[in-house]
Amino acid sequence: MDIVFVVMPFADLGRPAIGVSLLKSAALQAGYSARIEYCNIQLAAELGAELYQQISSSLPPDLVLGEWFFAGDLFGSDIPEAEQYVAGPLARNASLELSQQVIQARKNATKYLDACARRIAEYSPRMVGFTTTFHQTCASLAVAKRLKALPNPPLIVFGGANCEGEMGLQLLQSFQWIDYVCCGESDISFPKLLDHVFRGNTANVPGVLQQGKALTVAKSDAIQDLDSLPYPDFDDYFAEIERSHGGRDHAYHIVVETSRGCWWGAKHHCTFCGLNGDTMAFRSKTPQRAYDEITTLANKYGMQRIGFVDNILDMRYIDTLFPQLAENGMQLELFYEVKSNLRYEQVVKLHRGGMRQIQPGIENFSNEVLKLMEKGVSGLQNIQLMRWCEEVGIECSWNVLGGFPGESPSEYERMAQTASLLVHLQPPISCGQIRLDRFSPFHTRSEKFGFRNIRPARGYFYVFPLGRREMSRLAYFFDFDYGDGRDPLKYMESIAEVVRRWWSLRTAATPAKLDAWFEDQETARISDSRDPSATCERELSGLPAKLLFHCDTAATLETLTRRAEFTESAAEIESTLKQLCDDRLMLEDEKQYLSLPVFRKRPAANQQLSNAYITAKPATADPLLRVV
Repeated sequence: MDIVFVVMPFADLGRPAIGVSLLKSAALQAGYSARIEYCNIQLAAELGAELYQQISSSLPPDLVLGEWFFAGDLFGSDIPEAEQYVAGPLARNASLELSQQVIQARKNATKYLDACARRIAEYSPRMVGFTTTFHQTCASLAVAKRLKALPNPPLIVFGGANCEGEMGLQLLQSFQWIDYVCCGESDISFPKLLDHVFRGNTANVPGVLQQGKALTVAKSDAIQDLDSLPYPDFDDYFAEIERSHGGRDHAYHIVVETSRGCWWGAKHHCTFCGLNGDTMAFRSKTPQRAYDEITTLANKYGMQRIGFVDNILDMRYIDTLFPQLAENGMQLELFYEVKSNLRYEQVVKLHRGGMRQIQPGIENFSNEVLKLMEKGVSGLQNIQLMRWCEEVGIECSWNVLGGFPGESPSEYERMAQTASLLVHLQPPISCGQIRLDRFSPFHTRSEKFGFRNIRPARGYFYVFPLGRREMSRLAYFFDFDYGDGRDPLKYMESIAEVVRRWWSLRTAATPAKLDAWFEDQETARISDSRDPSATCERELSGLPAKLLFHCDTAATLETLTRRAEFTESAAEIESTLKQLCDDRLMLEDEKQYLSLPVFRKRPAANQQLSNAYITAKPATADPLLRVV
């Protein structure tokens, strides 16, 4: 075997790894033999899928639990005793039951790693490529070290998000058993590396670092024409699922990539976002190529559930790709990351084309805080998208983030009051303080933003036996202090308490509702059970109903008074808007008004657009994305 790609824990169990799946296809096209070993699936079969996924995604990523799980085997007494990590970072973030399960499972790490190395060695590979993102480095290093100790060792290559920038250089310098590190996008560089190693091609390979020769950070050539990429090869993933778990179930899905980079980030990089690194420039596949790839992969692997790994949806697809998907009758269930400034008709088109879950980057409802994030949207835009998703049947996955330098603590009191009106909508997956991630503006310009004492996240020091300088080059997550000494978790407690109540209402036997049924634009029936002790039904007619309908999208008083539908005076309209706000049916923010009920029936003039989706099946109960 020329090349064996290896996916180590704790990669997500529920989907194949798209990076090595693309590289396998490229290697096969170039005439090399290749396969992918999903060692993460093997560990999940031993631990049980539930415990595996808890370690993988249920705890804060800067805890680096997945790295610590294998660090003892790799570094032994060179790192702190396990009890120190267990009593410190782990105890503060995990339940006693989970901690005990992890400690017990960790005792078998060496046996598992030995088995992985033996299984890979059976293919007699000339090269072994490890992909590492977030929590895969220690497991990959441990198996790579075993393979390098064989009588006829393979070449060891590392790639993935943990190899970008100075992280890749430090990885190579700290661990001598790595032969090459591929930095950044490897679609161009990796096939060239294969030709260089196996066919004697001496051409320069940008983005590849070689042991003993690399002295500086390398940048790869980013591919510009995404249509030229091969389709990813997921055969080995599903074969391993069948072998280790005895078949498939609803939890598995395929992944598709239709774009790279971020068109918003290229203009306004969100201050806390550490994605993309040196590859922020937005590139996307043509709508027809995207359609062909989606349908081909869905048919090949018999999967309806598809998660897109794009950082952001190409807006062209709403009027090109999604109408095609709507017409083909495949009934796909899709996940995408989107920007939250979508219009209602766009949300409907997305749902018609199979969108069942989105991550819209909703992190706050405060305009002040959203500006500090460089989000380019308002709090009301975030809320109106949540309403529309609830209406048409799209799960809206989002988080509350706080702790942005310069924010007013009082904004979280105000946000808590706003959130208490929204308990009929999808609650946030989490509520907490921002992280400091590598490549984010917060990291690259930390002094400007008022962060002090930037250092690698504490968890790393229980994992890697490196000095602070080396650790700073290897780490992706960082701890920090606020220059002004603020304590966001303290002033965010008000919104955190509302979120806890929100979830209790959402998971109750009868979830909270706020629904509106319109017979026409001047007649609406309202059902409100947001307060379980005071549920109510009421009728609106005339101006209140008309305003409720026309504030489906946030509108100003001036905008409303200019509409031909309103013959009432500005004073009368303003008074009615205020009453609707007092009745908790509308929200006012910076002189804009937004209706809060979910429209379960729209007036006849809007039925052609909406009614086909009112009874659509709801968002999948087993989400494609687990936000952490």
